[in-house]
Amino acid sequence: MCMYMGGIAAQYILINFLHDSVMVISLIAARRAGVADVGVASETVKLLFGIILVFAFLSFNSDAYSGMAEIGAGFSKNSRWAIDLSSRVVNDHESHHSASTHVLGFDYHKVLTDDSGDTGTLVFQPYIVKLNNVPNPPFFFDDGDDTELTWRIANFNYTALSEGKFNIRAGHFEIPFGLEQNIDTNGTLRQYTFSDRGIKADWGISINGRLPRFDYEVALTRGSGNEIESRGDPYVFAGRIGLPSHQNLIAGLSWFHGDVLAGNGITERERIGFDLAYYRHHWELLFELSGGNDDGGDRMNSLMEASWRNARENLHLYFQWSRLWLKPDNHWEAGDDVKTGILWSPVPGFEFSAQYQKQIDMIRQQAKPSLFTLQVRWRI
Repeated sequence: MCMYMGGIAAQYILINFLHDSVMVISLIAARRAGVADVGVASETVKLLFGIILVFAFLSFNSDAYSGMAEIGAGFSKNSRWAIDLSSRVVNDHESHHSASTHVLGFDYHKVLTDDSGDTGTLVFQPYIVKLNNVPNPPFFFDDGDDTELTWRIANFNYTALSEGKFNIRAGHFEIPFGLEQNIDTNGTLRQYTFSDRGIKADWGISINGRLPRFDYEVALTRGSGNEIESRGDPYVFAGRIGLPSHQNLIAGLSWFHGDVLAGNGITERERIGFDLAYYRHHWELLFELSGGNDDGGDRMNSLMEASWRNARENLHLYFQWSRLWLKPDNHWEAGDDVKTGILWSPVPGFEFSAQYQKQIDMIRQQAKPSLFTLQVRWRI
């Protein structure tokens, strides 16, 4: 009887949680369409609070867990979750301008199994992002002081077809290209070249797998980033084929073709890229080179990074150099940027990071400010 009542209670909680989720999505869509302009922030908080409450209830309350054996076990088996909080401050000392970003997110990973083995991996990462005085925010924010529900990663990768050699992923995931494919930079100051393509993660579908001699992923996505609904008809077709990611030396070839949605409309972007990663002892050396065009304008982009980790892997130092080439008037112009940064984790789950970015050489009319950034992140 207790188990039955527990199961009923669990179903009630989950049904109400799904109801709140649908309400959030509907309200955000309505606001985007200009139908409603109130209640979105509070409903977003309700959504994340509901997520946290349900999973905390299932994970920490042993009596409730025993009464919800079937449902609770489904959530907790082969899974991990965390509350992810961070605050970031960016200072432009030349213009004396400061901006900040505050993030509250939920991070859930689960491996689904049956009697024959693993069937797939579910990743669910909704994040509330609050901007303060941020110049040139991503286009899905109303302004530099907006608050939005964003989707970092939210997808299911079905892996039961051929022992991981041919998988199908659907949802919101990072577009496969270059160094980003094998290195998780979400929520960190250390980033690579996605800004050159104008999009990092997108809604869509991909085929992917790991073969004895190479890894691969090929994706067709919406082209609108965080948004499912969008203006126009954007899309992205991209992919990467590379040496297995567990090796000390990794090389890959990538392509990117699509119409990418941004604040000023749709930009046609094409790229071909090559990336290289080498790991030895505490050192990591990275390189990426890509070329293509934006709306027919030729461009190239390169990045090199050297980084070092201590033996405990709770201290990470890195130095990046990047160069952008443009061809506006039938001759090439180049601009260089350097970044240096540190990430320190004094205790598991808590991170302090800092980064300094400076432009060395400037392309005409594309000056970038020198920025100093601090971030504190806590994963509970």
